[in-house]
Amino acid sequence: MSSEPSNTSDTSTHFQDLLEDLNFGVKSGRKRKLCGPIEPYLHAARWFPLAIDPFSSLENVLYEGMEAEFSELREDNLDRSEESLNRQVHREKELCIKQYNELVKLVPTFSDIISGFEKVPSAMDNFIHALSSAASDARSDDTGSLMREGLSYMLKNPGVDQFNPPLLRQHGKIARGWNHPQTARLLCPMRMLDIFDSNPSSFMDKVKEGEITITAAKLPAFLYDESMLDPTRKRQGCLRGYYLKRVFRHIFTGPSSAISANAHKGNKAPKGRMHGMTSPLPRAIAYAAVQAYFQLSSATQWRQQIEDFDLVLFYDRVVDMFEGNPGGQWVEETLIHWKSETPGLLHRGRSRSRTDAGLRVFDDSEDDMDNFFDSDERSPNNREQGSEGRTGSSGDADNREQGSEGATRSSGNADNREQDSEGGTRSSGNADNLHGI
Repeated sequence: MSSEPSNTSDTSTHFQDLLEDLNFGVKSGRKRKLCGPIEPYLHAARWFPLAIDPFSSLENVLYEGMEAEFSELREDNLDRSEESLNRQVHREKELCIKQYNELVKLVPTFSDIISGFEKVPSAMDNFIHALSSAASDARSDDTGSLMREGLSYMLKNPGVDQFNPPLLRQHGKIARGWNHPQTARLLCPMRMLDIFDSNPSSFMDKVKEGEITITAAKLPAFLYDESMLDPTRKRQGCLRGYYLKRVFRHIFTGPSSAISANAHKGNKAPKGRMHGMTSPLPRAIAYAAVQAYFQLSSATQWRQQIEDFDLVLFYDRVVDMFEGNPGGQWVEETLIHWKSETPGLLHRGRSRSRTDAGLRVFDDSEDDMDNFFDSDERSPNNREQGSEGRTGSSGDADNREQGSEGATRSSGNADNREQDSEGGTRSSGNADNLHGI
């Protein structure tokens, strides 16, 4: 890793070294792993989908953010009022710039190189392509790793429980989702679980036939610790499910710690610690929730929409549980619990005990985020917008082609470089291809 430039001369040298690194990588072919001066930027890019947003296009974020910095450097007074920009476009630009500002905090030298790229636009394109590819690869690597190693995480007691009927990795993902009772039960909305348990086959058939619609408005059972459920408190037990925690630990503290939180093999620092995470971040928990849903589903390629379930809206809602209620009792207790469940981030820790409660009564007319917090806590505002202020979809079929931003927020998106989760290669296709799988 290169040292941080301390003055103008050092900054210029750092930029020239970065250009040489980029040019060498391009000439050597795509398979060559870039390193040297560009490595800190790639390191930050790999963290982007895990801790900032897995569905935002890093390419768009970088272009919008760097253009905003160019404008400041030129002291341009660009007309960005709602009169000159479509309201939706304006929101998307604001979101990109906000996420760009979060990204540049990860590398102190990021802003120092912006003025250099304005003079060498071709190098800027190579730089953005390298970072975008790194972000896409980071997400797809997690997806593939969970596909290979994470099947047993779905069993509550892996050493005792078995899949019935048998579910093996070679069966492929098409056998999961609503095609298998155990994956279907974890995908089932928590408030519908009693109905599912009364006749799993009938429930699964009704979902596949469209009689029961599963949307992000109905929080899936795998998010919950069932022993904590309380019919009067929607939040009770939410985000404490065993499968969610195992997926999180697989990604951030290593596969060896997924089932047993205190286990860790090898000398390599886990991914979370490599990126400076000492306790679970809300967006990292939301990222794990999205990866968990995808693994349980029968979808064979990463996408924003699985049937009627909008993964973007799902991600935003999990994030909003935290960011829409900062300082709330549930938020603080949940984060303390997660810290105790992820000792791999600090080399120590132990699980907290859980309390028992009954199943909540099923009511298909409501949204699981309605009255999620008790009256003594501030409820998140604008729950249809999500935590970043993007216009959210309601989760119904009419909106599903647009994801949670109202307009497809995936042009140039990491989702466009789709990965066959069973080992296929990624393409660099257009966002329009997302739904044509």
